[in-house]
Amino acid sequence: MKWVAEQRSLDAVLEELSRQSIIAVDTEADSLHSYFDKVCLIQTSTPAEDAVIDPLAKIDLTRFGEILADPSIVKVLHGADYDLRILNRDFGFTISNLMDTMICSQLLGYEGIGLAALLKKHFNADIDKSSQRADWAMRPLPPKMLDYATRDTHYLIALSRKLRQELEALGRWGWAEEEFKRLETIRFKEPDPDAEGFRKIKGSSKLDRRNLAVLSSLHRWRDSVARKLDRPPFKVLGNEILVSIATTIPRDAGELSAIKGVSPYVMSKNGNDLLQHIEHAMALSEDELPSRGEVRPWMRDKDLERKIEKLKKVRDRIATDLRIDPSVLAPKHVLSAIAADSPKSVEDLAHVTAMREWQKSVVAPALLEALNREP
Repeated sequence: MKWVAEQRSLDAVLEELSRQSIIAVDTEADSLHSYFDKVCLIQTSTPAEDAVIDPLAKIDLTRFGEILADPSIVKVLHGADYDLRILNRDFGFTISNLMDTMICSQLLGYEGIGLAALLKKHFNADIDKSSQRADWAMRPLPPKMLDYATRDTHYLIALSRKLRQELEALGRWGWAEEEFKRLETIRFKEPDPDAEGFRKIKGSSKLDRRNLAVLSSLHRWRDSVARKLDRPPFKVLGNEILVSIATTIPRDAGELSAIKGVSPYVMSKNGNDLLQHIEHAMALSEDELPSRGEVRPWMRDKDLERKIEKLKKVRDRIATDLRIDPSVLAPKHVLSAIAADSPKSVEDLAHVTAMREWQKSVVAPALLEALNREP
């Protein structure tokens, strides 16, 4: 394994990569250790060599971006979506001629689609997952972490060849190629501010409107603190603690400090801020409180639900025959779009932009037959 943290060694690695017909690529970021995460490592492998590039060093990665965009070189990644976004965000890179081994395993109907499961299945190789949540921005990186990072690409080229053979044997390689082309169009997009993010917290659905207002206020406070500290929100205060506070609504320091997880350190650093945000939420008028967001029975479209359920049964039957996950064949949002549009022919499915061409050829005729059949 080559550790690459200065320009001369990087240029040598990039020269070797540029001569290849296929390379493996992966990244490591520090999303579990900072609010504004960044690419901390770029791993590459050829059939002969593994390299770990340090993008935090003062090195010029322009040539690497050109290699990623070179359509004559196959780039193999596993679960490429996140890598594509952060490489595009941090460096403006895009990847052409992409192959994703996770997508291959999904189209083959594997139960285990994670890299560790695939390496165990095909190479009897184990990955030590103890470094999975490590801080990749630390320097120097210990050998254990470097070994973990290297294994993410070391087997990918050989794995890609095995999976391609299996897909071709089943006549599904064309399915994979369409998925890869879709992935190549992914670009980073700055997420919109999520004012409703508090609703995603486990346990929030059980709170009434006043308690939700407290949770919303605490959630905004936590996000603001996390931004200032450049730390993940959960390292400021965990979701369970936010829900506990919103449920009990403590009104003074004694009540707040009695809540499990609110340590003396939290009290000393944030106790006054927490109480102020609780007080603010409690002072809101009824009209200002967030809705509970529950689906009311009279708001449900029962006819649409009936159509979706009919489509789901057909999809599940075909997925069972193909031995792949039903959500890979046609996810629920695709079924919902078909049920809402009520298309009469495969050509009408052009409006369902999320549906792949391979999905249309495999499952669309049966879905349309079921949809247009009398109850």
